[in-house]
This record gives sequence, structure tokens and C-alpha cells, in this order.
Amino acid sequence: MSDGILTGALVGAGLAVAYSAVAYLLGRVALRSSRQTFMVIVMGGMVARMLVALFILTLILVFVPIHTVAFLLGFFVVFMIGMTIEIVTLHRQQQTLVREGDTAA
Repeated sequence: MSDGILTGALVGAGLAVAYSAVAYLLGRVALRSSRQTFMVIVMGGMVARMLVALFILTLILVFVPIHTVAFLLGFFVVFMIGMTIEIVTLHRQQQTLVREGDTAA
């Protein structure tokens, strides 16, 4: 495997990991909030994360000499895994809060 392909895949995966980490942290904050605040944090955070990720993806693709296919493939594979983990984790945490009788979640 070429070094350029590996570098592109790792940079894309790293960006997706950062995206997923921010999503997880925002989800944790949102779960401690009221329902209305929860929706604002989750939806607003999602829009903000997507715009920032799109901006960074564009900058990298335009200005950094990187293997484009490997970069995008690395990003989207890890992005989808991170989204799946985020959804499962938030669902489990919310179910735990509901079982404990916390109506704020």
C-alpha cells in the first residue's frame, strides 16, 4: 500500500474520530438537560458539526495534496461507525435515565 493512500485514510479517519468525539460529548451534555434544551443541543450541535466537518473536508481536499479516495473512504467509514456508536450510546443512556425515573431526559 502506498504511503499516500495510508496517510489519506488516516487523516480522514482522524477527522471522523474528532467529529464523533464532539458528538458524544454534546450528547452527554444534552442528556442532562430538559427535553427542549436536549433537542436544541442535539440538532444545533449536529448542524454545527456537519458544517464544520464539511468546511474542513473542503479545505483539505482543495489545499492539501492527499489521496482523495483514501481520505474520503477513511472519513466516511469511521464517520458511519461513529454515528452508529453515538446513536446506540445515546439511546442506552436515555433508556437508563427513563428507568431511573428521571423525566428530564
